[in-house]
Amino acid sequence: MRLVLLPGLNGNRILFTPLLSQLDPALEVEALCLPVQGSQDYDDLADALVDRLGDSPFVLLGESFSGPLAYRLALRQPTGLCGVIFAATFLRRPHPLLALQRYLPLRHKLLTHSSLLRQFCLDDGASPAMVKLLRDEIQALPVRLIRARLTSLNQLQIPSQQLDLPALHLLPRRDRLITHLAATTLRQHCRQLQQVTIDGPHFLLQSKPQDCAQAIQQFLAGLSAG
Repeated sequence: MRLVLLPGLNGNRILFTPLLSQLDPALEVEALCLPVQGSQDYDDLADALVDRLGDSPFVLLGESFSGPLAYRLALRQPTGLCGVIFAATFLRRPHPLLALQRYLPLRHKLLTHSSLLRQFCLDDGASPAMVKLLRDEIQALPVRLIRARLTSLNQLQIPSQQLDLPALHLLPRRDRLITHLAATTLRQHCRQLQQVTIDGPHFLLQSKPQDCAQAIQQFLAGLSAG
């Protein structure tokens, strides 16, 4: 069974590197990149990616920004989809302060300050290499793209449909970017949800890759056994 990864706000494969190093090498993994041109609305992103999923059996993982995208793709019932994994994510606006982002100047220097990255994205124990990896990814994003994706987050509404597929929620115990209310929307809208709480920050796949890999592989094994 394949594992198809959808990235967070950075939109590419780079931040999956720690997780990939912990997954079984025999597992077939494909990480998709989000489009950098055009609308960043979730339905438009789903339109752009649905034909890239393939049709052999797979599980879809949506990290952070891509959680709502994975949910929308799953509702389309693509051929071969066996389950969904939601990592440090949500199905509604993740934080009410997002409503203010359109009034604020977005500058790379501010967004990538080490103390802010440790406080809100990682934790005090994050290695300098991990902080640099995250900083480099943010600095590589055009401001217009950051703002467009933040706007999509701010416009998220509570889903009107239920997902009836096996699902796994990797929930960070110390997430400072997502409110508890936003995180609980997964439980309310996924009928077959397993939740695994991991003691880590929002960037869970990067900070706790071994724990996440173990939970992911147990989920996949359960699907294969079933």
